[in-house]
Amino acid sequence: MKKARVIHRHHQTYPSPEHPEQELIYSVYAGEHELLGKMNLYSTKTVSKGFLKSLLFFVLRNEDRAIDLESIKEQKNDKEAV
Repeated sequence: MKKARVIHRHHQTYPSPEHPEQELIYSVYAGEHELLGKMNLYSTKTVSKGFLKSLLFFVLRNEDRAIDLESIKEQKNDKEAV
């Protein structure tokens, strides 16, 4: 039996006292969470257009096979409630 993949919650933006509604959190796999953290760390000042184009190409290639982790968590919670 395969080991279940670990899901993390990634803060895209944090809330502030003035704007608590701006908090934006996504569910991502653990390895993806690490990549997002490194992207944020290494690109604090500037990014190249080539990097952004490569990311866009990655999104376009993989968008149709992406898994909605929020729905997986909801299904798991529904099974536990039964």
